Amino acid sequence: MILAACGGGDDGGGPDDGDGPLAVDAGNDGIPTVPDGPPTGRPGSLRFFNSHTPGADRVEIRIDPQVPADVGAGSFTIDLWFRLGPDIVLPETCQTGRDGWRSGHIVLDRDRNGDGLHGEFGLSLYRDGVAFGISQGATGVGLCGTAAIRTGWHHVAVTRDATTRAVTLYLDGVTNGSATGPLGDVSYQDGATGSATDPFLVIGVEKPNLPASNGFNGFVDELRISTVVRYTADFTPETMAYATADADTAALYHFDDGGGLLLGDERGLSPGDVKFGTDLTGNPVPLWVTGQPFLN
Repeated sequence: MILAACGGGDDGGGPDDGDGPLAVDAGNDGIPTVPDGPPTGRPGSLRFFNSHTPGADRVEIRIDPQVPADVGAGSFTIDLWFRLGPDIVLPETCQTGRDGWRSGHIVLDRDRNGDGLHGEFGLSLYRDGVAFGISQGATGVGLCGTAAIRTGWHHVAVTRDATTRAVTLYLDGVTNGSATGPLGDVSYQDGATGSATDPFLVIGVEKPNLPASNGFNGFVDELRISTVVRYTADFTPETMAYATADADTAALYHFDDGGGLLLGDERGLSPGDVKFGTDLTGNPVPLWVTGQPFLN
């Protein structure tokens, strides 16, 4: 089995590049409209557009009341596949510091308003690498990846060892940064008050969607959240979708729903709500598409 960029969206290649058809909208925003996704149960992914549509172009996974996807009380691994959209322009240089990731194009946001108790973290992209930040209260670290983001599908993983405090970032199975993170519980503090967006893990956008922020323009697939450190050295990423959720899996999202308002969790305990809307020219965002990183 080999990796391939299949279906859904377009990366500017030719009509026979295996990347799916592209329907150009009548506006001037450069955002393509992608044909409807596959029927339920077929391989696919979710296409985000960084549209800044209020309350939309995102997936919200509620983590309070507590669900398994709310990791951070102990060790964890978060890994997923992503692919950039066509003509995306990422910020050039990763910003250092525990909140530096917030200046990138945000893929995962588990931030909260203010420091408070417990913790927060997030994952974003810069032209020169992947960024991850993690905090416990007012103490935290940021990691800046060292490999530039290229076209095509990529696997990214981040691990946090609660005992050693080691936080490690991997891109396509290669160590891309490491640091000593904060000690203690970095999960979401149950019952905490603050912003209405706080008790969610959000995919595809900065939670408040502030004017100066940037969400993700591209595709996301196979998000797995685990309660152990799965990687301790460089590794070869999977060449097919995870077959099932093992005992160490808190939540597993295949993005094969192919339509509807729900992002299904393999375990059925931490589903996500897909928040649809329209961009400035009336195109729907996000979209279920057939693009996915594995050759079937």
